[in-house]
Amino acid sequence: MKRLYIVFFHWLPLAAAITGICGSMYLVVQYSFRASLNDPQIQMAGDAVRALEAGSVPAEVVPRYLFDAGKSLSPFIAVYDGSGNPLESSAYIDGKPPHPPEGIFQSARSVGENRVTWQPNPETRIALVVRPVAIESGWFVAAGRNMREVEAREAALTDIVGFSYGAMLILTFLLEFFGDYLRRRQS
Repeated sequence: MKRLYIVFFHWLPLAAAITGICGSMYLVVQYSFRASLNDPQIQMAGDAVRALEAGSVPAEVVPRYLFDAGKSLSPFIAVYDGSGNPLESSAYIDGKPPHPPEGIFQSARSVGENRVTWQPNPETRIALVVRPVAIESGWFVAAGRNMREVEAREAALTDIVGFSYGAMLILTFLLEFFGDYLRRRQS
């Protein structure tokens, strides 16, 4: 039993390094997945805001193709009045235009843009980018898309990194144990 403790404490720094490497790798890839999920919405919201500030009306910046954002992976765009009520939207959720909480709009107004994960119902999570329009109307533009595919990738990443992490810990412990056995045998 004493040998097992010696092997364990000899292996522990290696286990800490494996934990740090696997944890860092997971965080970097997961952050990359989540950050890139916003890329289309950032571009769409920015283009729509510029068009509205140049004199376009909401109906001109929102495509006429209407789809269910709870089911589709396509990005959508919507324009809201100064109170956060939908004026135009290219998508619907639960049969109605997307209607994020008022706090999302207030935050966008105070900092110039708000990037959030919004869950309008238990089955749907939306990566949402909201920007205020700098004209008297006080409008907001929101662009979002369903997170389902990225969340599936994150789940697969968790499985892969978790399996690799466990396998490396077990393998390195067994190798350390075997190395200890060989060292004692040569003595």
